[in-house]
Amino acid sequence: QEFAVCSSPTGYGDCEVVKLESGFVGCNYKDMTGEQCFAHAKSLVAPLHGYFSNQDKKYEALRFECAKFTAATKAKVAECAYLQEAVNAKVMEANERAEEFNQDAENTEANCKTACSEYQECR
Repeated sequence: QEFAVCSSPTGYGDCEVVKLESGFVGCNYKDMTGEQCFAHAKSLVAPLHGYFSNQDKKYEALRFECAKFTAATKAKVAECAYLQEAVNAKVMEANERAEEFNQDAENTEANCKTACSEYQECR
């Protein structure tokens, strides 16, 4: 198998391909000691150390970036809620004024009708 190992924490930039040697990890204890078997198995996976180290750096960079965005998103949501409350208050105020205007218009119309009927009676 091949793995890309990049020097940049974001995974972009100078990368090299690390090939995992295929080999038999088992140990023939007739020919090798336990230490030799361990060293052999370790040598087969050694190229992956850099790969996983880089993956960990990339993960940490993304986690940090997400934390920044999460905080910014929460702040923006709070700001939007505050602005929405302000808009709602202005809409309610405008509706109350419209109701007052409509009531005043109805009162004026009623007064005019009364005045007109009184005028008609006088004629």
